[in-house]
Amino acid sequence: LLLLLLLLLQMSEVPAFFEGTEKRIEIDLSGPGDLRNAARCHWEEVVRLSGTQILSSKVTPEFTSFLLSESSLFVYPRKAILKTCGRTVPVTAIPKLLEIAKEQGLEAEWGCYSRKNFLAPHEQPAEHQSLEAEIEVCRKACGQVGDGYVLGPMTGEHWLIYDANFQKVNCSTRGDFQVDIMMYDLPKDVQSIFYTSEPEGSRAGATKMTQDSGLGDIITWIGGEIDDYCFDKCGYSCNVHAGESYCTVHVTPQEECSYASFESNFCSSRSGIPADDGVEKKLDELVSKVLDAFRPGRVTITLFIDQGALSCVGSAPFKAAESKYLRRNTTSTWFESDYSAIIANFDRKCDEKTSAKKRRCDS
Repeated sequence: LLLLLLLLLQMSEVPAFFEGTEKRIEIDLSGPGDLRNAARCHWEEVVRLSGTQILSSKVTPEFTSFLLSESSLFVYPRKAILKTCGRTVPVTAIPKLLEIAKEQGLEAEWGCYSRKNFLAPHEQPAEHQSLEAEIEVCRKACGQVGDGYVLGPMTGEHWLIYDANFQKVNCSTRGDFQVDIMMYDLPKDVQSIFYTSEPEGSRAGATKMTQDSGLGDIITWIGGEIDDYCFDKCGYSCNVHAGESYCTVHVTPQEECSYASFESNFCSSRSGIPADDGVEKKLDELVSKVLDAFRPGRVTITLFIDQGALSCVGSAPFKAAESKYLRRNTTSTWFESDYSAIIANFDRKCDEKTSAKKRRCDS
């Protein structure tokens, strides 16, 4: 009872709303250079321009990750991924990212800005107040290269993508892909895991959230190393390194805006078609484990995928959600002729025993 009262007190002191929905930038590069050789001060500038700050970093032979006060930054030899939430402005960092690449002897090959529809778009800064504003900033940053797309219903859950092809690349020989699981309406027992009485940045607080949520088991299953962080009173982020694969998780547990995201390129390969015969099964298992851990009321799953990976990915990652969720819609598009983007929206299946008048989803 005392613990419950303490939790309720902590929840009452937390701001009611935070925009968990992330804005995401990914840039692929070509050339002899290595993006990881750029000095840390350059990445600090990228993060500063985005309106966030670096909390910690992790370096493994395959890539470097930075945990941010609003999400994450990943730096591979020839790829950068910047993902930020809240009221950040990552589109303003695109010119700096391209500048860093040029200094390292690299040329932009492909760039993409994407984000799902915001919970509270009116609270976003001017650069992200509308689709038109975001597309205009992206076009300017990319030298008028690229086009904007919207996947999914404009009256519901949709996904804005700005896609810029700087070079012609044959993606039929590549197996790169990434999955993003965006989860809303978390049940109260899951929300409570991400509240803490520990101080911000506490190792004990972050570890407890990782283990109690089931994320620790998921990370062990993929063979990953974690860099995790707990925020003041509530909230959680982590980056995971698993060989060439990354995962990143961000949780906003407040009842009014409960949200969690899990993104990964687990089992993908940019250097060629994945050699693993079990990619589809592993991806579905990963998605199932994530959904079992968070049990959201509704979920959006997106997939960016090279043509070379389609056969090994199969029906994953969407099939995994269908045992407990109803698929509302699926939208996809092809860029050029050899890579595509897919978005699927799901609602948790309702308890059939509940009356039609009082029907609610089983959490």
